[in-house]
Amino acid sequence: MSAVLQPAHVEAAEARLWEALIQWQPQQLRALLSPALFLTDDDGRRQDASALLAGWNARHIRVVAIERQQTEQLACGAMVLVTGELRIHLDGGQGRQLHCMRLLRVWARCTGAPGVHLLSLCMLPATPRTH
Repeated sequence: MSAVLQPAHVEAAEARLWEALIQWQPQQLRALLSPALFLTDDDGRRQDASALLAGWNARHIRVVAIERQQTEQLACGAMVLVTGELRIHLDGGQGRQLHCMRLLRVWARCTGAPGVHLLSLCMLPATPRTH
């Protein structure tokens, strides 16, 4: 594998990530997450990734659909930054919910399968829509 991480490789990994969340495939999801994965909020404060995935992993929350909009990529050697708007439809104990956000993802090349890991997530408020 080249030292440069190709955006097309990241696009394929993201498609597998979203599919794993929707189809409840925890093994496929774990294969895409870096052991060093960390989440931050819009102030740069670190968040606990396990708290966000625990409900999904325990099947208390089901991801019904993920809509991606305005996705952009910036490649830098062995890493690719992906940013874009997401609308995540969840079904759980509190009924159906819609979460809108801007999500920044940092993907990094890795030596094992699948060749790329999600290293970092930063959740930001969704861009206000103008009517």
